Amino acid sequence: MIRPASDPDFPWTMYLGGMVCISIFYCAANQFIVQRVLAAKDEWHARMGVVFTNYLKFLLPLIIVVPGMIGPSLFPNLERPDMIFPTLVSHLLPSGLIGLVLAGLVAAVMSHVSGALNSSTTILTVDFYQVWRPKATEAEAVRFGRRSGVILAILGVVAAEILAAHSDKPVFIYLLSAYGYVTPGMAVMFLAGIFWRRATQAGAVTAGILTLGLTVCLELIFPQLPFFNRTGIVFWLCLVACVVVSLFTRPTPQAALQGLIWTRDSLQLPADQRKQSRGWRSPALWWAIITLVVLSFYIRYA
Repeated sequence: MIRPASDPDFPWTMYLGGMVCISIFYCAANQFIVQRVLAAKDEWHARMGVVFTNYLKFLLPLIIVVPGMIGPSLFPNLERPDMIFPTLVSHLLPSGLIGLVLAGLVAAVMSHVSGALNSSTTILTVDFYQVWRPKATEAEAVRFGRRSGVILAILGVVAAEILAAHSDKPVFIYLLSAYGYVTPGMAVMFLAGIFWRRATQAGAVTAGILTLGLTVCLELIFPQLPFFNRTGIVFWLCLVACVVVSLFTRPTPQAALQGLIWTRDSLQLPADQRKQSRGWRSPALWWAIITLVVLSFYIRYA
């Protein structure tokens, strides 16, 4: 699990910043997940839902890693690594189970695409269209969201076809690399926004603007640099820029920060929900269990 620093894709140095950026983006600032948390019945259900996803993530190695380990042994002459899973399904499962697996796979993909399009069109409509046209009616906003969804779907299909036809690495590697172009600035905005009262809008905007430019520069100057290392370097540079700009700009009034900065009180549930979070119903208990299990695996298989 801890690979050497010379690894072209997953060096151990990725834990110094690159992995942090992508993890914060996907788990804390991803509109895809945030929408589902905000749709929870109450804060207790939201916390338990997030903790439960940690247990589901723990099953991913059984679904992804194990087939990838046994596939080359059973089919050593397979030309494309991405074809290991469908090859195993088609050769090892009976006909009925093949259809069931494919149906489940298609349903999962459709659900993911639907959620991604919903989140993307929401961001485009609320954060861009309604800011650009504040007097737009609800019908106009819905129409814009539908049209932007169609365009995003077409772009996704084209991008997938290009990657499938011209990539020399698994698509997942390209996806993580693409995350590295935007996540450093987003991670800085998120961390500074919830942990540091002195952070300002100008500092956050600076981090966001520098992210893409610094990433492209490092990509051109050091093309052999692993994308996780590149992402980590950009993250720390953006963090420094955010701190410097924030210190030289007017601070945000404390009244405007009420309820936005993370404190020890943020760990507490609302008073009316504390009774249902005692004992085995405590989100902290289940989070501690899965965290200890994951750490034990890192220590055992490092």
